[in-house]
Amino acid sequence: MGDMLRADIEALRTLATGLRAQSGAINGIDPVDLIAQAGQAMPNSATGSAAVDVTAPLLTVLRRMADELNTLAATTDQGATTYEATDQALADQLDTYLHGTA
Repeated sequence: MGDMLRADIEALRTLATGLRAQSGAINGIDPVDLIAQAGQAMPNSATGSAAVDVTAPLLTVLRRMADELNTLAATTDQGATTYEATDQALADQLDTYLHGTA
């Protein structure tokens, strides 16, 4: 039964690292200039105007997505740390029960 409760701490930490990397990549995306150029290439066009209008909301969404990934990474790290500490505390307590105090 103990194996059922095992968590792969290394996998959790790897996940957190990967999430942070993806967050950084998303934070590095700045579509404002490219979209503005596309919009300017279509003067007097509803499509060009719409493209320019979408830049600020798109940038907001990208930043929020990056923030959410960072939050998930921090939560994953915290969960791994908490699991490790709890596992150690339970092991210590079980050892005390089985073998008495040191």
